Amino acid sequence: MNSKDEIFTLPIPTPFPVGDINCYVLKTDNENILIDCGPDTAEAWHAMQEGLQKIGLSVEELDKVIVTHHHADHAGMAYRFSEKGIAIYGHARLRPYLEQDTDFLNSGDAFLQRLAMSFGVPKEIRALLPSYLSALKWLGKGQLDYVLKEGDSITAASTYRVIELPGHASDQIGILGQDGTLFAADHLLARIEPNPLLEQPQAGDASDIKRPVLAYMRSLEKLQGERITIAYTGHGETIRDVPSLIEERLLQRKARGEQLLKHLTGEQTLFELAQLTYGNRLKKSFPLVMSEMKARLDYLVASGQITVEKRDTVLYYSKAGVSG
Repeated sequence: MNSKDEIFTLPIPTPFPVGDINCYVLKTDNENILIDCGPDTAEAWHAMQEGLQKIGLSVEELDKVIVTHHHADHAGMAYRFSEKGIAIYGHARLRPYLEQDTDFLNSGDAFLQRLAMSFGVPKEIRALLPSYLSALKWLGKGQLDYVLKEGDSITAASTYRVIELPGHASDQIGILGQDGTLFAADHLLARIEPNPLLEQPQAGDASDIKRPVLAYMRSLEKLQGERITIAYTGHGETIRDVPSLIEERLLQRKARGEQLLKHLTGEQTLFELAQLTYGNRLKKSFPLVMSEMKARLDYLVASGQITVEKRDTVLYYSKAGVSG
């Protein structure tokens, strides 16, 4: 960070259990950059305008908005800034969500049903799954003006660059300053581990994107190769000992996978294992639990501790070296 640069945190309320999202304004010598923009609610828009006013800015004085990933609490109000003539920047994979591509979104429910079927979820429970479009409730339809990719500079002075960090979301990016300042969004959070969420595939997807836990762990390892002095996060407090937290998150992810082994006897489906692991809690956060269980199983398969076999569209897991 240039000695003249300033960073301001704008806490914006969300309708989600995680609470406020931290949006950030990066003020350089000649630019005012907003990083993330909050969910599309009247309360959030009021908080955004009020927060900008407190630091001496209006919405119109922003030069660009960078959206770190497509989740509604980060991207929801992007269209409001577009309406003010402010350019929106983000990863290419943000586009079908932000622009609400009809073909992509209309195929979402079929994707969720296929996924649940492969997990061994009973038909009567599959019928209760939320609509894919329900995730867009607080995501306004906007437009992506400029695509960001690994290494792109986001400031005129080239003091900050894009670092791709897929895992929690496939389009997750961070912004890394020359001085080690990282805008980590949801890739690193101080008090909770981000959930590597399953997403509908896009054209040309690499295998790690289809197994987001592997992408997440590689993104953590990628950050271990960077000099990071401080991380500004999407939720909660700022992280000041980034290397220690990264190591903790890697160990935590491995431990979560290995804890699942004690439930694995013979051949079992993801849904059967989820019932054993979560019990009555399974109903409360079913989609998140499915992503978490898939993350644990994908890690165990990748590390050679279990095997997976697909029969009649259903995935069956067993310990390595043990037949069903």
